[in-house]
Amino acid sequence: MKNTYINLPIRNVAETDAFFAALGMTKDIRFASEDTTNTKINDNTIVMLLEDSRMKTFVDGDPTPVNYNLTVAVQFDSKDEVDAFFGKAIEAGATDTTKPSPESEAFMYGKAFRDINGHIWEPFTFFGEMPKA
Repeated sequence: MKNTYINLPIRNVAETDAFFAALGMTKDIRFASEDTTNTKINDNTIVMLLEDSRMKTFVDGDPTPVNYNLTVAVQFDSKDEVDAFFGKAIEAGATDTTKPSPESEAFMYGKAFRDINGHIWEPFTFFGEMPKA
């Protein structure tokens, strides 16, 4: 596989652009239009953010506003980076959805938030060795 594009429905391109810009994320203007925007996670992963009318061309029927069974987990190099990203999201209008996870706290640190379109993001970092299965 070369690249990954994750498609998520949104309500408003301008508001969504402002939210992700506040987090320090960038978009690739090649994949943006008046009803579509995006945010780059890294050079090989882009989250495509499509207003309902555009998303409808990708799915069968009307897009649901929020998929409560989907999270976008993004790995950072440190707890400080996780906290900084999370803090920017909260300041930009996200809602804290962080839940304790005792089974993973020995080897990873993370937060969770619901963005302005209702999608759950989980910034995290590993700081210890993951348990063997």
